[in-house]
Amino acid sequence: MPLHERNVDISRRDFIVRGTAGLAVATASTSLNAAPSRTPLRFGLNADPHLLGRRATGNEANFKQFVDQMQQFKPDFAIDLGDFGCQVAEGQTTREMHDGQLEALKHHVGVFAQLECPRYHVMGNHDVGWLKGGTEKITADDLIGRAHAGEDITKQEFLDVTGTKHRFYSFDVRDIHFIVLDGNNAADKSSPPRGKDGVVGGYWIDAVQKEWLADDLAKNRQKPKIVFCHEELHHTPERGSGQGGDAPFPPVGKQTSYIDNGWEIRSQFADDGRVLACFFGHKHRNRWTVYDETHYITMAATHWKCSFAEITIGNTLDINGFGGQRSYQLPLPKWAS
Repeated sequence: MPLHERNVDISRRDFIVRGTAGLAVATASTSLNAAPSRTPLRFGLNADPHLLGRRATGNEANFKQFVDQMQQFKPDFAIDLGDFGCQVAEGQTTREMHDGQLEALKHHVGVFAQLECPRYHVMGNHDVGWLKGGTEKITADDLIGRAHAGEDITKQEFLDVTGTKHRFYSFDVRDIHFIVLDGNNAADKSSPPRGKDGVVGGYWIDAVQKEWLADDLAKNRQKPKIVFCHEELHHTPERGSGQGGDAPFPPVGKQTSYIDNGWEIRSQFADDGRVLACFFGHKHRNRWTVYDETHYITMAATHWKCSFAEITIGNTLDINGFGGQRSYQLPLPKWAS
């Protein structure tokens, strides 16, 4: 059986989830509490604040509450999981819409900049307009008057305004390696046959990014890793998926709204053997599952019930949820404890 499909006994651990403010507690796996204490690493996480657009009324107040809470939490860094703006082009951009959205994006980035800690962005499908995705150079003129996937501004414009170095990148905080992926891409020549996870997905990780990821994993082989991507790397039908976690999943959004070749990326993570967790947005509601002892966690949207989380990595992976975001205490594998 391929490594990325092997059965992992984590589904039989005793996890208790208590409602919206629930706590998932591992009681029958490794004795993590007996492990030497590590200095906890902490970061703030929000997803889908949807700060722009016709339906954004009140969303800025939610995001400001996240910023206020992070000022008290004092994390090592804070990260937005995408759809920071959530614009209104719906595939047909005008110059007026483009310029207005770009100025509004600058304003909201300024709100995020009130935090003194390092800040990072993950690119969401409603942040940018993309024709094919990948690395081609798209200008605002390419989007104006032309039907396209995504929204009003280009990937490069988003990167420039947010101060993000690339559409995919990595960084280290103490002994942990963090990886940010861009799922806003169409299929390319490297894409495998579609629908391996059961339903054909609408997003892909492109060839250039897959090659970069393989190299990044190899260069950081011994480091524990955390991955961020806006769209899920796995199909999430209501019945649940993977090898443990929450099931059934809430019936939210289209089942096709995930990264179709995510199984290729999960296989890379399984081969690496050092990926602690992957965090996603996009679906707006909580869900958590496990593949090959890696936690795959989808965060509730900040624009929904002012949801966000404080993440602490010590001897366990602790998610302290606010608003509609569940709280969890999840086990780390033996090698990380």
